[in-house]
Amino acid sequence: MKRLKKQIPNLELFRDYCRSLIPLMKPSHSTLTTRRLELWLFNEVHLGNGKVKPAYFDDRLYNFSQRIYPGSNIGLLTYHGPARGGSSGLIRPHKDHGYAMPRAISINLGEAEFAIDGKLHKLSDGDICEFNCKLSHSIPRIMSPERFSLVFWQLNKAKGYQSQMVEPIDW
Repeated sequence: MKRLKKQIPNLELFRDYCRSLIPLMKPSHSTLTTRRLELWLFNEVHLGNGKVKPAYFDDRLYNFSQRIYPGSNIGLLTYHGPARGGSSGLIRPHKDHGYAMPRAISINLGEAEFAIDGKLHKLSDGDICEFNCKLSHSIPRIMSPERFSLVFWQLNKAKGYQSQMVEPIDW
């Protein structure tokens, strides 16, 4: 895991924006999570059959993703906190599905422990990290009352995963 020197200009405004998306979040279907709310961004992959379909899109998030990870075309926003009856935000050790290229960029809002490849790291509020999502990783503990995680990837075209999102028009 590598902490990037990039920063979110106004952390509280970004956190408020993420809070505004909680009503759009759905419970995770993953067997690796319990009571986790999530929102797929730009594209969503069905982890059972590998089909890609368009997911939630807005210009603000897309432009942010391109500043953080140029070329990313799939993302996942997850939540830990009391809203909507509570969401754990935890995930057990796993390697990301073949839909994703190995490089992942994660934005952390709150405090948590991130385990990757047998090493434990403390994530602080506002951390932006790059990691290889093909190594075993997890979130075993969250240390703040509320936490958002935003992860961006590129779809793995070599394995047949093609973007289904409506590409923004660059006027």
